[in-house]
Amino acid sequence: MAAPSSVTDSLQGRLAHTSDPRERVQLLLNLKDLNEDTHLNLPYSIQLFREAADIRDTYAMSVSVIPILSRYSIYVEKEDTLRYYVQALRDLTPGTPEEGADAYAEMCIGFYRLGHQYDLAENLRLAHEVYDWSNTPPEEPENIYQRTKRLFLRGYANITLCYYEGGNRRAYIPQTDTWREAYELTRQMPNLNIRRCFANIIYYVLSGAYNQSYRHDDQVALTNDQIALLDRYYSADSTLGRRPYLYKDNSYVRPYQQLLQCALNIRRNDYAARYFNEFRSRMLAAEGENLLRNKSYLYEMGYLWKANTGAYAESIQYSDSLIRLIESGKGYFSMLPNKVYQAYRDRSILLTKAKRYPEAFEAFEHTMQVQDSILTAERRERLETIRRQHDLDKRKLTETRALIRNRAATSLSIVVIVLLMSGTGIYLLRSLLHNRRLKADILRHSRKAQESEHMKSVFVNTICRGVGPAFDAIDTAASRLMLSDIGATERNACCESIRVNADLLLSALDNMLEAANLDSLTEALRLEETNIDEVCRAELLAASRLSCNPGVAFTIEAPENPATVRTHAKYFSFVVRALLDNARKFTREGSVTLRYEIDPRHNQLRVTVTDTGCGIPPEKRNDIFGMPSDDSKATPGLSLALCRLIARHLSGNISLDEEYTAGARFIFTIPAKP
Repeated sequence: MAAPSSVTDSLQGRLAHTSDPRERVQLLLNLKDLNEDTHLNLPYSIQLFREAADIRDTYAMSVSVIPILSRYSIYVEKEDTLRYYVQALRDLTPGTPEEGADAYAEMCIGFYRLGHQYDLAENLRLAHEVYDWSNTPPEEPENIYQRTKRLFLRGYANITLCYYEGGNRRAYIPQTDTWREAYELTRQMPNLNIRRCFANIIYYVLSGAYNQSYRHDDQVALTNDQIALLDRYYSADSTLGRRPYLYKDNSYVRPYQQLLQCALNIRRNDYAARYFNEFRSRMLAAEGENLLRNKSYLYEMGYLWKANTGAYAESIQYSDSLIRLIESGKGYFSMLPNKVYQAYRDRSILLTKAKRYPEAFEAFEHTMQVQDSILTAERRERLETIRRQHDLDKRKLTETRALIRNRAATSLSIVVIVLLMSGTGIYLLRSLLHNRRLKADILRHSRKAQESEHMKSVFVNTICRGVGPAFDAIDTAASRLMLSDIGATERNACCESIRVNADLLLSALDNMLEAANLDSLTEALRLEETNIDEVCRAELLAASRLSCNPGVAFTIEAPENPATVRTHAKYFSFVVRALLDNARKFTREGSVTLRYEIDPRHNQLRVTVTDTGCGIPPEKRNDIFGMPSDDSKATPGLSLALCRLIARHLSGNISLDEEYTAGARFIFTIPAKP
């Protein structure tokens, strides 16, 4: 939990009036620790690294670089920035206790890039590049830090290769020995801070490998060793002396999560209960604000554990405790909007799995209200920030004008006056332009809020249409089950109907939440090179496997050379999947054809989905993009209205080909070259 604002304000005031370099570094280190969970953590870390580098404070450099790497490593455009941080560590840390921090930084960059590259072709290319490098003998002897980095990245790159090229769904297991060797090397590292950094990231993957292979004893030994290392680090005088505001209990969450998961894998709930009680004791040993923060982790782990074992009543109790903590404005999660939303969403899912459907529906409605309030608060905060900046600029402008008048009154030279007025004129012009930009930003955010209100009403209508049929089907089946004279066959059919519609309801809710997230975006989607042929073929294959009508043929018409387009692969796949799903459901015989082509004249990628199904009556063609196409059927896919929303976010469009009468044909277009 972030520290009280009074402490932060006090330290900021001291920083503003302190010129001593070492005192400034210590103040920045404290501010970084105090704001670990806020948006200020990154700017404080950047400033801390640069000022620490100026006085060669390698400890402050090593702890400040971690949030920078986690944020910047996934962006290719930050390559030069990352190179600066690595080179600074390489130049200044040799011969110091933080020697090896440069190798750790490079290891983190490789780890984050391999783990956050969502384009399959690029991910495989990067994995091959890293794997080949790791198996190439070094030109010069490597130190222990470089050897650890090489072993870790070899195993991590091989995960991608084993999973996608080798078809191994338990791709962590073959890397166990490699990571075990890397972890053993960390024991030889003399500095606790550097050893902890290396061990943390290796533990993350090695414990995952033990979980996949159900090696409970090895998992326990590894985790106990990791916890002992953390205890030593946090009890060291060198750590506590410089970092009085350091929060440490969150470092223990991952180890206990891994112990719980391993116990559940081998179906030993008694072990899981013991590990949870140990975690509970550790979390509740804290005091004050840290205790409230620890309770957030405790309640979250509690409801996830109980949900995993099917104990939904106990899981809901933990979830309710977490939500009460959030609603009281206390604890760690109350500071994180995404965690608040996740807590409410998970509670609605737990109620659904517990078959407490009326409560689940109310919980889902409350979840939507929470999400809406979070979005409204974020917009209000942004507008308030702009307003404050505007007021600050006006105040500075007023002060500048007063200063100019004072200097003009005491000036002894016309030349000095002319120079001052010239400088003031330039400053005023820049301030005026800046103020105009601020006003334009305020107007843009106001328009965005109005658009959001309109889209919210459309989205609420879509929710009612999406979940209503599933609830009706569940209610009908439940009513029939209450009749005493129905046979076993019909009773089984009713139970199956309830199960199927509950699954449909969950899937519909997930997709609607995804659409709500898309609607709340304030920035353009990140585009990436996407192999259209691979996406289309994969979605067509998935649709054909879901088809219940053997008389329907699924075909694709693709150009001779597969097309590659810069778009958002995930949302592009969603639209194609929804159109194929719609065609599959309404085609009993005949064919479903997926076709894509590049239209260079109009700079478009055109995707068409054609079926020989029942088609769409002329009187309903104007309404299909306002609501789901068939009120009588619940669908786990996106409605056509949400497809059009996604298409517009991709700078494209989706329409119905009204000239085609043998069924239905939908045309989805996006720019071929953005």
